[in-house]
Amino acid sequence: MVLVGVGRRPNTGGLDLERAGVATDQRGWVEVDDRLRTNVEGVHAIGDVTGRVLLAHVASHQGLVAAGVIAGHDERMNYRAVPAATFTHPEVASVGLTEAKAREVGHDVVVGRFPFTALGRAQTYGVTEGLVKVVAERRYREVLGVHIIGPSASDLIPEGVLAMHLEATLDDIADTIHAHPTLGESGMEAAMVALGLPVHISRPRRR
Repeated sequence: MVLVGVGRRPNTGGLDLERAGVATDQRGWVEVDDRLRTNVEGVHAIGDVTGRVLLAHVASHQGLVAAGVIAGHDERMNYRAVPAATFTHPEVASVGLTEAKAREVGHDVVVGRFPFTALGRAQTYGVTEGLVKVVAERRYREVLGVHIIGPSASDLIPEGVLAMHLEATLDDIADTIHAHPTLGESGMEAAMVALGLPVHISRPRRR
């Protein structure tokens, strides 16, 4: 079976935005700043209509930020650590930069991969396909991206999102005690591989 994704377009044609003076780009996306404010005072916009990241959880967070701004709080949107999940079998989830993109923008990277085949909980589930991959900056070990293919990937990615939100390092993840046996241990194990300290798999060959 083949799924073809042809993209989306804004459904703003009948809103009379021009009459209200709300600015849109050439395609019809409503233009907003990082506080979800349009060019018209008192008018905010959230969700897919902004054309930023077209995901439900981003729209929900935009709503929280917009509500905070309207209430007078110093709230801003930050799109650096936005998780994406594909609910296939196995699941796929990611946040941040891929290894290739990190190198492309100039980072000296270190990578850690941990396969679900080496994870006790995955073994008991009988679902061992996939892995967790952590991409980090080599000098300070800051996490730049986390990518997961495997069971409950969408449930595991929040740790990676939190790591990026807090500018955490590989050491922060590796030094955090994870319950055993769980699928969540895979993130800790991947971080330890990236640090050159693998416990439950052999040391990766140097390229």
